[in-house]
Amino acid sequence: MTQLLVAQKPASHLVFVEGNTVVTDSITIANVFDKRHADVLRSIQNLECSIEFAQRNFALSEYKDGSGKRNKKYLIRQDGLVFLVTGFTGSKAAEFKEQFINEFNRMEEQLKKQQSDFPSSREQFIATMKLALTHEEDLSQIKTEVQQIKVDLNERMTVDYSQQISIKNAVSRRVYKVWEDGIVNRNIHDTKRKVFSALWRDIYASFAVNSYHNVRQKDFDEVIDYIKAWRPRLV
Repeated sequence: MTQLLVAQKPASHLVFVEGNTVVTDSITIANVFDKRHADVLRSIQNLECSIEFAQRNFALSEYKDGSGKRNKKYLIRQDGLVFLVTGFTGSKAAEFKEQFINEFNRMEEQLKKQQSDFPSSREQFIATMKLALTHEEDLSQIKTEVQQIKVDLNERMTVDYSQQISIKNAVSRRVYKVWEDGIVNRNIHDTKRKVFSALWRDIYASFAVNSYHNVRQKDFDEVIDYIKAWRPRLV
Protein backbone atom coordinates (compact mmCIF):
# COMPACT_ATOMS: atom_id res chain seq x y z
CA MET A 1 0.00 0.00 0.00
CA THR A 2 2.81 2.40 0.85
CA GLN A 3 4.57 1.73 -2.44
CA LEU A 4 1.40 2.29 -4.46
CA LEU A 5 0.64 5.63 -2.81
CA VAL A 6 4.18 6.88 -3.27
CA ALA A 7 4.32 5.77 -6.89
CA GLN A 8 1.32 8.01 -7.62
CA LYS A 9 2.94 11.12 -6.11
CA PRO A 10 3.95 13.98 -8.45
CA ALA A 11 7.54 13.91 -9.70
CA SER A 12 8.47 16.83 -7.48
CA HIS A 13 8.09 14.54 -4.46
CA LEU A 14 10.97 12.37 -5.68
CA VAL A 15 13.67 14.95 -6.38
CA PHE A 16 14.20 18.64 -5.69
CA VAL A 17 16.76 21.38 -6.22
CA GLU A 18 19.24 22.24 -3.45
CA GLY A 19 22.04 24.73 -4.11
CA ASN A 20 21.49 24.60 -7.92
CA THR A 21 21.87 20.81 -7.82
CA VAL A 22 19.18 18.15 -8.23
CA VAL A 23 19.00 15.87 -5.17
CA THR A 24 16.70 13.55 -3.27
CA ASP A 25 16.92 12.67 0.43
CA SER A 26 17.05 9.61 2.64
CA ILE A 27 13.47 10.14 3.87
CA THR A 28 12.08 10.03 0.33
CA ILE A 29 14.09 6.89 -0.44
CA ALA A 30 12.80 5.21 2.72
CA ASN A 31 9.19 6.04 1.81
CA VAL A 32 9.45 5.01 -1.83
CA PHE A 33 11.19 1.70 -1.16
CA ASP A 34 9.06 0.97 1.93
CA LYS A 35 12.01 0.88 4.33
CA ARG A 36 12.62 2.28 7.81
CA HIS A 37 14.47 5.59 7.63
CA ALA A 38 16.90 4.33 10.27
CA ASP A 39 17.78 1.40 7.99
CA VAL A 40 18.41 3.73 5.04
CA LEU A 41 20.67 5.92 7.21
CA ARG A 42 22.56 2.83 8.31
CA SER A 43 22.96 1.69 4.70
CA ILE A 44 24.41 5.09 3.73
CA GLN A 45 26.84 5.09 6.66
CA ASN A 46 27.98 1.54 5.79
CA LEU A 47 28.50 2.14 2.05
CA GLU A 48 31.84 0.82 0.84
CA CYS A 49 32.79 3.84 -1.25
CA SER A 50 35.65 6.33 -1.17
CA ILE A 51 35.56 9.37 1.09
CA GLU A 52 35.69 11.60 -2.00
CA PHE A 53 32.65 9.88 -3.54
CA ALA A 54 30.72 10.13 -0.26
CA GLN A 55 31.52 13.83 0.12
CA ARG A 56 30.39 14.56 -3.45
CA ASN A 57 27.16 12.61 -3.27
CA PHE A 58 25.91 12.52 0.36
CA ALA A 59 25.39 15.67 2.44
CA LEU A 60 24.41 15.37 6.09
CA SER A 61 21.35 17.49 6.88
CA GLU A 62 18.47 17.50 9.36
CA TYR A 63 14.68 17.79 9.56
CA LYS A 64 11.99 18.22 12.21
CA ASP A 65 9.61 15.35 12.93
CA GLY A 66 5.98 15.72 13.98
CA SER A 67 6.95 16.46 17.58
CA GLY A 68 9.39 19.20 16.55
CA LYS A 69 12.46 17.07 17.32
CA ARG A 70 15.43 17.53 15.00
CA ASN A 71 16.70 14.37 13.31
CA LYS A 72 19.40 13.80 10.75
CA LYS A 73 18.90 12.89 7.13
CA TYR A 74 21.05 12.87 4.00
CA LEU A 75 20.74 14.86 0.78
CA ILE A 76 21.71 12.57 -2.08
CA ARG A 77 22.86 13.26 -5.64
CA GLN A 78 22.06 10.97 -8.57
CA ASP A 79 25.32 8.98 -8.45
CA GLY A 80 24.83 8.46 -4.72
CA LEU A 81 21.27 7.26 -5.28
CA VAL A 82 22.37 4.70 -7.89
CA PHE A 83 25.16 3.46 -5.60
CA LEU A 84 22.81 3.18 -2.62
CA VAL A 85 19.80 1.46 -4.21
CA THR A 86 21.72 -1.01 -6.40
CA GLY A 87 21.09 -3.75 -3.84
CA PHE A 88 17.43 -2.90 -3.18
CA THR A 89 15.09 -5.69 -4.26
CA GLY A 90 11.36 -6.26 -4.41
CA SER A 91 8.50 -6.32 -6.88
CA LYS A 92 8.52 -2.53 -7.33
CA ALA A 93 12.22 -1.83 -6.73
CA ALA A 94 13.27 -1.71 -10.41
CA GLU A 95 10.32 0.52 -11.28
CA PHE A 96 11.13 2.99 -8.50
CA LYS A 97 14.84 3.06 -9.42
CA GLU A 98 13.88 3.97 -12.99
CA GLN A 99 11.47 6.66 -11.77
CA PHE A 100 14.17 8.26 -9.63
CA ILE A 101 16.77 8.26 -12.41
CA ASN A 102 14.27 9.67 -14.93
CA GLU A 103 13.33 12.45 -12.54
CA PHE A 104 16.97 13.31 -11.85
CA ASN A 105 17.62 13.57 -15.60
CA ARG A 106 14.47 15.62 -16.22
CA MET A 107 15.20 18.08 -13.42
CA GLU A 108 18.84 18.48 -14.46
CA GLU A 109 17.77 19.25 -18.04
CA GLN A 110 15.31 21.81 -16.71
CA LEU A 111 18.06 23.44 -14.62
CA LYS A 112 20.41 23.56 -17.61
CA LYS A 113 17.72 25.23 -19.71
CA GLN A 114 17.06 27.85 -17.04
CA GLN A 115 20.76 28.57 -16.61
CA SER A 116 21.30 28.85 -20.37
CA ASP A 117 18.90 31.79 -20.46
CA PHE A 118 21.44 33.89 -18.55
CA PRO A 119 25.12 34.33 -19.51
CA SER A 120 27.50 32.98 -16.89
CA SER A 121 30.36 35.01 -15.47
CA ARG A 122 32.81 33.05 -17.62
CA GLU A 123 30.74 33.73 -20.75
CA GLN A 124 30.67 37.42 -19.89
CA PHE A 125 34.43 37.29 -19.48
CA ILE A 126 34.89 35.79 -22.96
CA ALA A 127 32.45 38.26 -24.50
CA THR A 128 34.35 41.16 -22.93
CA MET A 129 37.65 39.98 -24.41
CA LYS A 130 36.15 39.57 -27.89
CA LEU A 131 34.52 43.00 -27.76
CA ALA A 132 37.78 44.61 -26.70
CA LEU A 133 39.68 42.96 -29.56
CA THR A 134 37.15 44.00 -32.22
CA HIS A 135 37.51 47.64 -31.18
CA GLU A 136 41.30 47.42 -31.70
CA GLU A 137 42.05 49.07 -28.40
CA ASP A 138 45.56 49.37 -27.18
CA LEU A 139 46.90 45.88 -26.36
CA SER A 140 48.31 46.86 -23.00
CA GLN A 141 44.97 48.36 -22.00
CA ILE A 142 43.17 45.19 -23.07
CA LYS A 143 45.52 43.05 -20.98
CA THR A 144 44.94 45.29 -17.98
CA GLU A 145 41.16 45.06 -18.32
CA VAL A 146 41.21 41.29 -18.84
CA GLN A 147 43.42 40.83 -15.80
CA GLN A 148 41.05 42.96 -13.73
CA ILE A 149 38.10 40.87 -14.90
CA LYS A 150 39.92 37.71 -13.85
CA VAL A 151 40.62 39.21 -10.44
CA ASP A 152 36.98 40.26 -10.07
CA LEU A 153 35.77 36.79 -11.06
CA ASN A 154 38.07 35.11 -8.56
CA GLU A 155 36.85 37.46 -5.86
CA ARG A 156 33.18 36.75 -6.57
CA MET A 157 33.28 33.04 -7.41
CA THR A 158 31.68 31.01 -4.62
CA VAL A 159 32.18 27.38 -3.60
CA ASP A 160 30.65 24.68 -5.78
CA TYR A 161 28.31 21.91 -4.60
CA SER A 162 31.02 19.43 -3.61
CA GLN A 163 32.82 22.12 -1.60
CA GLN A 164 29.53 23.06 0.10
CA ILE A 165 29.14 19.41 1.14
CA SER A 166 32.73 19.37 2.45
CA ILE A 167 32.03 22.44 4.59
CA LYS A 168 28.82 20.93 6.03
CA ASN A 169 30.52 17.63 6.77
CA ALA A 170 33.49 19.40 8.40
CA VAL A 171 31.10 21.35 10.63
CA SER A 172 29.27 18.17 11.67
CA ARG A 173 32.51 16.37 12.48
CA ARG A 174 33.84 19.30 14.51
CA VAL A 175 30.64 19.75 16.53
CA TYR A 176 30.48 16.07 17.46
CA LYS A 177 34.23 16.11 18.24
CA VAL A 178 34.12 19.04 20.68
CA TRP A 179 30.92 17.70 22.24
CA GLU A 180 32.31 14.21 22.82
CA ASP A 181 35.68 15.56 24.03
CA GLY A 182 33.96 17.80 26.56
CA ILE A 183 35.38 21.01 25.06
CA VAL A 184 32.04 22.67 25.67
CA ASN A 185 30.69 24.74 28.54
CA ARG A 186 27.33 23.03 29.05
CA ASN A 187 26.08 26.09 30.93
CA ILE A 188 26.32 28.04 27.65
CA HIS A 189 25.83 25.31 25.06
CA ASP A 190 23.63 22.67 26.67
CA THR A 191 22.68 21.01 23.36
CA LYS A 192 24.56 20.06 20.20
CA ARG A 193 22.12 22.24 18.30
CA LYS A 194 23.48 25.30 20.12
CA VAL A 195 27.03 24.23 19.32
CA PHE A 196 26.08 23.92 15.64
CA SER A 197 24.57 27.42 15.76
CA ALA A 198 27.66 28.85 17.45
CA LEU A 199 30.03 27.36 14.87
CA TRP A 200 27.95 28.53 11.89
CA ARG A 201 27.65 31.98 13.44
CA ASP A 202 31.43 32.23 13.90
CA ILE A 203 32.07 31.08 10.32
CA TYR A 204 29.67 33.64 8.88
CA ALA A 205 31.20 36.42 10.99
CA SER A 206 34.81 35.46 10.25
CA PHE A 207 34.33 35.23 6.48
CA ALA A 208 31.70 37.98 6.06
CA VAL A 209 28.98 35.78 4.53
CA ASN A 210 25.36 35.05 5.42
CA SER A 211 25.43 31.43 4.22
CA TYR A 212 28.04 28.76 3.57
CA HIS A 213 26.82 28.78 -0.06
CA ASN A 214 28.39 32.26 -0.37
CA VAL A 215 31.86 31.32 0.86
CA ARG A 216 34.35 32.36 -1.83
CA GLN A 217 36.31 29.58 -3.52
CA LYS A 218 39.58 31.31 -2.70
CA ASP A 219 38.66 31.07 1.00
CA PHE A 220 37.59 27.40 0.93
CA ASP A 221 40.80 25.90 2.37
CA GLU A 222 40.96 28.59 5.03
CA VAL A 223 37.35 27.88 6.03
CA ILE A 224 38.08 24.15 6.40
CA ASP A 225 41.16 24.91 8.55
CA TYR A 226 39.11 27.33 10.64
CA ILE A 227 36.44 24.68 11.28
CA LYS A 228 39.02 22.04 12.24
CA ALA A 229 40.56 24.39 14.83
CA TRP A 230 37.34 25.95 16.11
CA ARG A 231 36.43 25.85 19.80
CA PRO A 232 33.23 27.17 21.39
CA ARG A 233 33.59 30.02 23.85
CA LEU A 234 33.76 28.83 27.45
CA VAL A 235 32.49 31.99 29.16
